[in-house]
Amino acid sequence: MILNKLHINQSKCYYIHFKPKTKNNSENIRDFKLFINSQEIKKVAETKFLGVFIDQDLNWDKHILECKRKLNYAIATLSRIKKCIPEGLHPSLYHTLFESHLAYCISVWGGISDAKISELFIIQKKCIRVLFGDYNAYVNKFKTCCRTRPIYDQILGEEFYRKEHTY
Repeated sequence: MILNKLHINQSKCYYIHFKPKTKNNSENIRDFKLFINSQEIKKVAETKFLGVFIDQDLNWDKHILECKRKLNYAIATLSRIKKCIPEGLHPSLYHTLFESHLAYCISVWGGISDAKISELFIIQKKCIRVLFGDYNAYVNKFKTCCRTRPIYDQILGEEFYRKEHTY
């Protein structure tokens, strides 16, 4: 490190011991300490590296949780600005504000189980409905509940009780 004049920021240095999936992990690894220039490097269970959360089990739960948080925030932003932007720019907005978070480093964490991928797929479908779906049909779906109908529409008159012709 002295030769090429690189300096290591000790407060940002961590290491992770990746554990095998077998139950008989070696217990003496807990006593292992790593030093650089006589300063101890902290052991952590998970860390963020280049925007991807990595944990010692490589199950990507923390990264999926953070990805879901970012994607839901992008959906909220898109739903607020959707009506102010011409429809021709909606695909560009989708790629910029949503898909960029979804596709970032997917070659690293994309091999996760189908159950975890389905959570992200549901959020992606919601985003597509918000940007490209029929808003009026979506809102009218909730008008069938009497609590959301105006009071004058809640009164059931003759038209509601009229029996259809059965002959």
